[in-house]
Amino acid sequence: MQVVMFLLCLFSTLALGWMVFLPGLFTSVIQNRTGCQARVDYFYANPFTAEVRMRGLAIVNPTGFSEGNFLEVHQFSAKADLFSVLTSNPVIDMTTIDVTRVNVVTNARGSNNLDLIYRRMAAARNTKPASKPAARPAAKPGGEAASPAYLVQKLDLRVGQVVVKDERPGRESERVHQLAFQRNYRDVTSLGALNNDLPAEVTAAGVSIGEVVPSDLKRVVLDATKPTERKTYAWGENRENVDWTLRKLEDRPKP
Repeated sequence: MQVVMFLLCLFSTLALGWMVFLPGLFTSVIQNRTGCQARVDYFYANPFTAEVRMRGLAIVNPTGFSEGNFLEVHQFSAKADLFSVLTSNPVIDMTTIDVTRVNVVTNARGSNNLDLIYRRMAAARNTKPASKPAARPAAKPGGEAASPAYLVQKLDLRVGQVVVKDERPGRESERVHQLAFQRNYRDVTSLGALNNDLPAEVTAAGVSIGEVVPSDLKRVVLDATKPTERKTYAWGENRENVDWTLRKLEDRPKP
């Protein structure tokens, strides 16, 4: 009984320490990657169930920019199939991403906060210690390497507001894009699926950001906010062909 009580106290202490120090560890990782201060109201991670929950994340603008937050995330939650995470085909059971606000700022010296954070994160990836090279994915029949497969069974994505500020002399000071974007996705296997039927407000926000960032990042932003038409099929045919056939039937002379 003494051994059991000792183990209970030990595991309780470890669990309490994990809960207390995990938010600080999480924000320190963000700071090391982006160079920006961060704070979070609530952060929970369970490695035994592959579940993560977070609320109230705020990433502060880098030094040299006006005071304020670069990114505000109201909620993020994810739960994965634990056994699939250890394979090359991970399966995410459910994911919620609720972004309240994104502030893209170009200061009076012409430096952009999004570009600065983007380059810092790229530099952090390049300075990682060399590790054992991973096995190359099997090549497709045409000779092209196959990308790792993944499946997000359920994704709830919400984006509230995007603000683009340009503090350079003679430039438009501020553009506010009220997106109120909310969409539920099912069985996502590629990032391109997120671009299906994007509303015009999202594309307009991407264009505004593209006007104040360098060309390499501009291409990334424009591709991420470019809408793609959803292809639908009926009776084994392309929807356009079906619509053309229906119009022809309607144009026939009435008996």
